[in-house]
Amino acid sequence: MNEHHGDEFHLKYSTPSEYVDAVKAYNISWPTKYDDLMPYADQRANYWTGYFTSRPNLKEFVRRGSQNLHASNQLYSLRVLDLNITDQ
Repeated sequence: MNEHHGDEFHLKYSTPSEYVDAVKAYNISWPTKYDDLMPYADQRANYWTGYFTSRPNLKEFVRRGSQNLHASNQLYSLRVLDLNITDQ
């Protein structure tokens, strides 16, 4: 990458501390967030997070579809293994 695009980019393997030092060298002032943050609590020990509140029907469809996909993959694998054993 550096050989072909060295005039535009310079890629380098780095450690996390080198990355933090490089970002710190830019002297960026990060904003502080003061408004509401997730998760919300509507009672003392009841929290709402995006996982439970965002598109619950879609998540259920994905969950059920994923279960069916895994089950069909397992049945297909068993069938292929059964055919290979009986063909020998």
